[in-house]
Amino acid sequence: MNGVQRSFQAFKHRLIEVLFTSKISSYIFPLIEFLVFLRVLKVWDGIYSSWEDAPQDENVLEQKIWTDKVTSQASNALAAYHSGEIVSLASSTQDFIVSLAGSILLSSKEDDLRILDFGGGMAVSYFPLISSVPDPERIEFHVIEVKSICDLARPLLAEFTKLHFHEKLPKLSKSMHIVHAGSSIQYIPDWKGLLAEFVNYRPQLLILEDILAGNIPTFVTTQNFYGKKVRSRFLNIGELIEEVQSFGYALINQTKCTQNFLGKTGGPLPMKNFPPQYQLKFCSHLIFRRIEA
Repeated sequence: MNGVQRSFQAFKHRLIEVLFTSKISSYIFPLIEFLVFLRVLKVWDGIYSSWEDAPQDENVLEQKIWTDKVTSQASNALAAYHSGEIVSLASSTQDFIVSLAGSILLSSKEDDLRILDFGGGMAVSYFPLISSVPDPERIEFHVIEVKSICDLARPLLAEFTKLHFHEKLPKLSKSMHIVHAGSSIQYIPDWKGLLAEFVNYRPQLLILEDILAGNIPTFVTTQNFYGKKVRSRFLNIGELIEEVQSFGYALINQTKCTQNFLGKTGGPLPMKNFPPQYQLKFCSHLIFRRIEA
């Protein structure tokens, strides 16, 4: 790549970052959509057979752009909770499954309901749940997140004594009733190993929400994440389901997930830059139940 090409690539990536992080980004979605149509801007780019082959910027999830967004979501949820409102079930991933499943399980138990949320931000699934049940004090909730998010969340949400933040999967004395992973396992190099760690908690329900999985080949790509590059994996859904079933879990619910891209909700994923066999229209929600021995 010569100097002119490098300069153009640098300018393009800077433009992408400005578009995604600008305070007026919501007003320029038509421009962003047009750039996607022209394939100047790509949400996902490249098809790679291995995780290591895909390019990636370092510490993307630790950067201020992302932590500010997550902090804002948590602050809004906290304010809504203290006002006595039911916290909206609609989040950046249309998250609602944990609230519904948790409410049902809680009503059938005498002890606390224990939930582990992998990649749960600043408890994005916690507030819809505790604001919709009559006895929120019976919910023990563990969030697994990167250090920067945990460091910000602990003082902000310190009043909730049964809400815990961990920088890695913790060793807990009791099994979990629900293990939830929303919009997260696609960013993990060893997704099969992660699933094995999930089932070690012996959850009754394993919820995989907003998963990049469908009737496509499994492949690795690079996602444009607020102007930065981050590796991401699309999964063949049959391969994913078979892997979870091998741990003694049965699929009990499968639905499509309508994501929010470019200011629009409900449309297909912007993947026109990929060959047809690699294009996924929608993400998936999958719920598995442990088969009792």
